[in-house]
Amino acid sequence: MKHTLLSLSLILTASAASAQCVPNPLYADSAFGVWPDTTENFAVGMVNVLYSDTLNMIVPQDAGEIDPQFAGLALDSVRLNNIDGLPPGLAVYCLSQTGAQCTYLTGILGCGTIEGTPTAEGVYPLTINVTAFANLLGNPVPVDYPFSGYSIVIGPNTVGVVENTMALSGVRNVPNPFAERTTIEFQLSQPGNVTIRLFDLLGAEVRSVRVGGRSGLNRYVLNAQGLEDGLYLYKLETGRTSFTGRMVLSR
Repeated sequence: MKHTLLSLSLILTASAASAQCVPNPLYADSAFGVWPDTTENFAVGMVNVLYSDTLNMIVPQDAGEIDPQFAGLALDSVRLNNIDGLPPGLAVYCLSQTGAQCTYLTGILGCGTIEGTPTAEGVYPLTINVTAFANLLGNPVPVDYPFSGYSIVIGPNTVGVVENTMALSGVRNVPNPFAERTTIEFQLSQPGNVTIRLFDLLGAEVRSVRVGGRSGLNRYVLNAQGLEDGLYLYKLETGRTSFTGRMVLSR
């Protein structure tokens, strides 16, 4: 969790720009953390294909959760300074939680995006440099800290020239089984509308929603409120392509 935690703060806080994100409520009840973590890592990209991945994070109140040597120090906020090692063509956009640029408060779910079009293949280890502001006897104490353990892999372009037909891929839902919420993840070759439909085992449609997707990774949070426990089928449709999967609701 040491690398996981402020790592995400950094990545999320990179630079204030027009890109926006929406925190995933799937993680809202967590005490602290960063998603994806260093085990799951960031999505793999391809040269000359638009890349986008979303970060979610909650900064802990105790600095000891990040580094044991700071145990007992209360954190006030975390600011991203810079990220070394991003693939050329990618940039980080943060949704700051304060009036200051790229700054996140403790205990509040935040998010950011890494976006752009990679221009070179390779494995790119990331070092995220942040400043955590601890509270010592009522005085703010800045503590600089580097985080490593993340990387982004950029592979060769295997899609060639992108056609005007939107392609759907990489569909899954996590967690599965789930108790309250599950996140349906999917990749799109280009922006467009996606219809998400949910069916019970008798084939009756119990949910239907149309969402606007963007190129790259997309996430939709499905809330189980009003649904009974059991097995469900979900179907994503983009026009010419579709995907059907299974999910289990178990409270």
